[in-house]
Amino acid sequence: MSKNLSAKRKSHIKEYGVWYAMIAIPLIGFFVFSLYPIMWSVQKAFYFYDGSKSTMRFIGLENFVTLFTKDATYWTAWLTTFKFAILKIPFEMSIAMVLALILHRKLKGSGLFRSIYYMPNVISVAIIGVVFSNMFDYFGFINGLLMKYNIISENINWFEGAGTSMFVLVVASIWNTFGLNVMYLLVALSNIPEELYESASLDGSSKLHTFFKITLPMMGPVLQTILLLSINGTLLTNDLILVTTGGAPAGKTYSIAAYVTSKFVPGFADAAVNIGYGAASAVIMAIILAVVALIYNTLSKKLNDIY
Repeated sequence: MSKNLSAKRKSHIKEYGVWYAMIAIPLIGFFVFSLYPIMWSVQKAFYFYDGSKSTMRFIGLENFVTLFTKDATYWTAWLTTFKFAILKIPFEMSIAMVLALILHRKLKGSGLFRSIYYMPNVISVAIIGVVFSNMFDYFGFINGLLMKYNIISENINWFEGAGTSMFVLVVASIWNTFGLNVMYLLVALSNIPEELYESASLDGSSKLHTFFKITLPMMGPVLQTILLLSINGTLLTNDLILVTTGGAPAGKTYSIAAYVTSKFVPGFADAAVNIGYGAASAVIMAIILAVVALIYNTLSKKLNDIY
């Protein structure tokens, strides 16, 4: 009897050991790559810290006071970030929805198109930035194409003005991420029972009426998450801007993440920069993003209560 119990214990320990080992990997990653950097940033936000422990000193709330009273560029970057999101997300989600609806019809070769649409999401953002910088260069492909068809009479300097630079960033960002949203939306569409469409067809419902009365409502819960991910990812756009415009002209295309990275992250910023001030900027950025997510979740609750 005791041997059987001992064997069962060993079996349970072995089984649970595998489970704990599987859980341990993401937990270690969370503590090492998420929780520790967050705690480090919160601590350094109250210090003057230029990378050298010998010169580090506690300054209390001074970094935060400077951020709220003197750093107008930081808040301008926030306005640019929200402008970028407003310009990008509606177009991106519309394109993704149309393509998802087309691919959901199980057309011939739809698997190939799914791969093609998703491919930009796999390519390095740095490479995408370089490609679009060259495409929209003064002597680049876009100007050459527009000149060929007499749409413009002279080359456009796309990166000279804030408006045209923002246009390039929006186009590049949409091209980079729309494929991922197509995949998400396809999953949402596949969860809608076909019986609903059959009933609507028997009732004489038009395709447009069916889309707004059945498809969208049934996608509500998944669509809520997809939009949240899109908003969060767009507000955190960083490396694409650093590679493509570098904040030009005159910092008018800096997103908040790109601004903090270029001005306060070692390797991007000047050697003598106050990293503690950058940590304070990052802490406030995280709080604002959390507030945005909370507001969105509150406003989008009805998407979960449609059916």
